[in-house]
Amino acid sequence: MPTENNAEFAIVLAVFGTSSERARAVYGNIEQHVRKAFPGCEIRWAYLSRRIVAKQRAAGIFLPTLDETLDGLLADGFNKAVVQPLLTVPGEEYKRVCATTHTAIELSFGTPLLASEEDFKPVLDAIALQIMVEVPHVLVCHGNNTYPELNAPLLELKHCAETRFTNLHVASVEGQPGEDALDHVAQLVKTSGTVVFVPFMIVAGDHIQNDVMGDEADSWKMRIGARQSICMEPLGCQPAILDIFNAHIRQAIKGLGNGGQA
Repeated sequence: MPTENNAEFAIVLAVFGTSSERARAVYGNIEQHVRKAFPGCEIRWAYLSRRIVAKQRAAGIFLPTLDETLDGLLADGFNKAVVQPLLTVPGEEYKRVCATTHTAIELSFGTPLLASEEDFKPVLDAIALQIMVEVPHVLVCHGNNTYPELNAPLLELKHCAETRFTNLHVASVEGQPGEDALDHVAQLVKTSGTVVFVPFMIVAGDHIQNDVMGDEADSWKMRIGARQSICMEPLGCQPAILDIFNAHIRQAIKGLGNGGQA
């Protein structure tokens, strides 16, 4: 992969955040991948969920907000930054990121994983690397109950994925495309005996650990009832997915000096 070596700007990786210590460990893998692609660049983190930031600070763990990260960069002498949201779809968090301004730092914003029609093929190519033959898989998306219009990329992903793969079924823990696929998968595992969950989330936080792989009767694992339930690593552990984010960072770099427009 091509690399850049430029210390004139910083890269801010903006994540929703998680209260799971095990899930947060994935961020280290992401940072290592980005550092390899952009050697010499300063890399900082910012956390978008006010609830998670407050919860972690109450526990003695300081997670900086995006504004705090930008103020820290200014104090360290940076006047340009690329902000790359590590988000799967352009939802409310992405809108808030793009509305961010700073009086002394020029900002350019990268796009989420599924931001345009051109993103679907490389994302599905990356997911294909995790698909096993003749075993039903469930692509686990988050979804949005509050703003249903923001589920459009996931509905398109479901269409593209289920057209391309006969054994991949797309579901979401909230909003659309919903959980209808689980009943179909429950019938398929009577033959295969195995189900594979593929998290379409940056980290495997509470939704994966509890809603999907939990031992409660209403978890996806228990509802499907396979003899063997396997959960793959989240997107933040997938090099092919992180390469896509790196490509979005490269595009955003072009926007520096151009009013943030690549």
